[in-house]
Amino acid sequence: MLAVAVMLGALSSCGISATSGWNGDVPGLGEQKRTNFESPFGPLYPADIAVLVAVSQAGYWEAPTSELVARESTNPKVKAVAAQLSREHHALNMYNEAAAARVHVQLPLSATPQQEGWRKQIEAATGDERDRLYVQLTRAAHGSVYMKVATVRATTQNDIVRSLAEVATEYVSRHMGLLESTGLANLDSLAVHSGTDAEYQPTPSPAEWVFGAGLALAAAIGTLLVIRLASRQIEEVTEDGVAIE
Repeated sequence: MLAVAVMLGALSSCGISATSGWNGDVPGLGEQKRTNFESPFGPLYPADIAVLVAVSQAGYWEAPTSELVARESTNPKVKAVAAQLSREHHALNMYNEAAAARVHVQLPLSATPQQEGWRKQIEAATGDERDRLYVQLTRAAHGSVYMKVATVRATTQNDIVRSLAEVATEYVSRHMGLLESTGLANLDSLAVHSGTDAEYQPTPSPAEWVFGAGLALAAAIGTLLVIRLASRQIEEVTEDGVAIE
């Protein structure tokens, strides 16, 4: 049973790391993610840096994806919304880069692997399916980022980050409304759980379920073999006439 518990714990950890979003470590940031800094604009804490990183990474996948949908969609509502999101993400990225430079925060150079997966998923789809995926994935991602940005807007002690968070809150809130206006946002894309610290995450893929089930089965079989061997050893000792206390 102990072995099973250990394996399940390891499996849970693997699941979390495999689906983490921008909340995870960002290559190149190093100690910035874990240390607060004093600056002329007020102290800079990890949550402040995380918002700058989140806005940057969102732009890397949402701006080009929106451009694609605006160019190729045949749905007038989706086409107009995507065009507006594309323009505004470029503007927000410029504002975010200027803010990061003023507080000396190094921004990532690309979106997260998960976000790149969403972008490729949308690009691979066509027609109505692409419109649906675009609206649902971007709405869900906006919802998660919105909570982060709004929290920092209310609590940060850094003037530069506060201004950036205020602008970002307005942009993200407007984008959620625009995406919802298409009528393609379903319950899954609107359900963002504030109790977790991870960005919107899709359910595990069939391959991940199979891998997890295989690990659990291997752990169970291993435990049964250990118990079986231990039982045989006890039986052999008993047959030899050795007293067991």
